[in-house]
Amino acid sequence: MLREVSVSRAMAAKVWRERVTYTAMSLFVAWHTLAMVVAPAPSTSDLIKGLRTVFDPYLHFFKLDNQWNFFAPDVGKEGRDPLGVILRYVIKDDAGTLHRFDPDAGLNWFRPSSIWFHDWYRALLGNPDDFGEEFAALFCREHAELHPVTITLFAAEQKDYGPLDRLRGKQPLDPEFVKVATVKSFECPP
Repeated sequence: MLREVSVSRAMAAKVWRERVTYTAMSLFVAWHTLAMVVAPAPSTSDLIKGLRTVFDPYLHFFKLDNQWNFFAPDVGKEGRDPLGVILRYVIKDDAGTLHRFDPDAGLNWFRPSSIWFHDWYRALLGNPDDFGEEFAALFCREHAELHPVTITLFAAEQKDYGPLDRLRGKQPLDPEFVKVATVKSFECPP
C-alpha cells in the first residue's frame, strides 16, 4: 500500500511538471507573438508606447526591433538592384562593330551568384579606377570570340516609372526612363 501511494505521488508530480512546462511554453509563445506584433508598430498611440516600454529590452536583446516597413520592404525598381543602378557594357570589336551587353540578364535571383555579382558591380560603380580593369579583363575574356578591342562600362539608372506609364505601353527600360552615364573605357588585352 505504501508503494502504491509513492507511485501515485510520482505520477501526480509528473503530471504537474508536464502541466507547468506546457503552461510556461504557451506563455512564452504568446509573449513572443505579441512582441513581434508590437515591434514594427508605429509608436503613435499610448497603448503601443506602453507596450514598447515592456517589450523593448526583449526586442533589443534578440535584435527583433524592426521598423514598420518590415511588412513591406522596398525591393527595388522592377526587381533590379536596390540602388536602382544597372551595369551595362559595350564591346567594340576589331572590325569596329559595337556589341551591347547586359551582364545580369542571365543571373538567377535565387542563386547566391546573383547577390555576389551585384555586390561586385556596386564596388565597380563606386570605384571604377580600382575595379574597372578587372571587370574589363573579365568581360573581354568572356567575349574573346568577338576579338574585342575596347570595352566601355556604363551605369544605367532607372528614373521614376509608374502604373500610368505601364498603361501607356511604356517599358521600365525605355530611354525616357533610364539615365545612362559612362563609367570608364578600357583597352582589351591582346
